[in-house]
Amino acid sequence: MSSTDSSILGVSCMFTRNVFKKVFYPKANDKHMMWMLRLTILVNTVIATTIAITVSSVYGLYLICSDLVYVLLFPHLVMVIHFPHHSNRYGYVVGFFFAFLLRVLCGEPVLSFEAPLKLPGYAISTDPNKVGHQRFPFRTLCMLTNALFCIGITFLTNFLHSRGYITKAMDILNEYGEPADNHDHDLVIQNKASPDALKSGNDVTNGINNGVTNSDTKADGRC
Repeated sequence: MSSTDSSILGVSCMFTRNVFKKVFYPKANDKHMMWMLRLTILVNTVIATTIAITVSSVYGLYLICSDLVYVLLFPHLVMVIHFPHHSNRYGYVVGFFFAFLLRVLCGEPVLSFEAPLKLPGYAISTDPNKVGHQRFPFRTLCMLTNALFCIGITFLTNFLHSRGYITKAMDILNEYGEPADNHDHDLVIQNKASPDALKSGNDVTNGINNGVTNSDTKADGRC
């Protein structure tokens, strides 16, 4: 039970912070985050309970988890590490959505869910209590669909932004409105420093240098 509630809490926290706040509602305060976290915990609990009741094999759940990681997360991990300049948030969201939709349409025998989309080589089950299964490498197809949509949408949004078609108001994911990093922020602060502050800093530096020079002169005279 401890591992179960920890997993549900961890997934809910990641969704609330990384999806709700950073993607859909960047201005969310602590109260909004708390209510979204409670709602997400409730939804995840219902989903987990439903899966636990309907699925009779723990091995099947492991296969589904590995399946979703390969189809949905693996392309994004590769893009972030090796091709960061060819992917953005719009590409990630659209690629994730279409890959998930295609994966659902391909069906899942573990959940006894018949495939609405039957790819070439689909095996129809002769047992009325079982569903058929895909012989086509549909998981790799879904993964490649995710990656291709990510690259294509990224190229399209970057092109539209460079031509001025995507304004700041239309940039709902804040992809093109990132704040400056710490190095640039420090440069801005230095450039905006008042003349009096710069003069005071120069006076202090000159005083230190003069003191060091006088000390060296006295030391040379003693020698």
